[in-house]
Amino acid sequence: MYKLIIFDFDGTIANTIEIGIPIFNKLANKYNFVELKKLEELQNTTLKEFFRTHKISKIRFPFYFREFLEDLNKSIDDVKIYPDIKEVIKKLNKHHKLGIVSANTKENIQKFLKKNNLEFCFDFIYNYPLIFGKSRVFKKLIKEKKLKKEDLIYIGDELRDIEASKKAGMNIISVTWGFNNKNILKKENPNFIADKPEDILLFFKKFNK
Repeated sequence: MYKLIIFDFDGTIANTIEIGIPIFNKLANKYNFVELKKLEELQNTTLKEFFRTHKISKIRFPFYFREFLEDLNKSIDDVKIYPDIKEVIKKLNKHHKLGIVSANTKENIQKFLKKNNLEFCFDFIYNYPLIFGKSRVFKKLIKEKKLKKEDLIYIGDELRDIEASKKAGMNIISVTWGFNNKNILKKENPNFIADKPEDILLFFKKFNK
């Protein structure tokens, strides 16, 4: 049995994409990069390709992202939770310790969890600066919690989540309702792909047998 299940936030628990696209396009007009016209432009591509096609400076991206999060904070009450993920979290919380690792701010995440009555389901929320990367947070967690790599599993929606988990020697469940679609996620060979939140419960049911 996994001792710790770590969730991503954006695109996995919270549908920040819906609110995020208008914010992104506002920044695109302000800083002269290409607007996002269709969601598929994001879901069908790697982040590197997305930066290239939308003419976003990789060096300047952390600055843009900070401004994006500040604007998102103003609209966090309008962000919707993905259907059925709430029940999945509550069921997993009965038998596992849960945490969140995200580039979003702790303030945004806490507000969202409180609104959806999930604030007591998670043992911790780790926010990380984009320049450091998620894999470093995973390695830090393993050390801090005195766990083995096989004791943790991550649940995320992006190619970057798969890469970070593998770098840290952890397993990962990739979900298909967020930032990257199933076809592109499959290319990086996650340990399991969930097409709907209930699939996550099926994974743990099979694993715990």
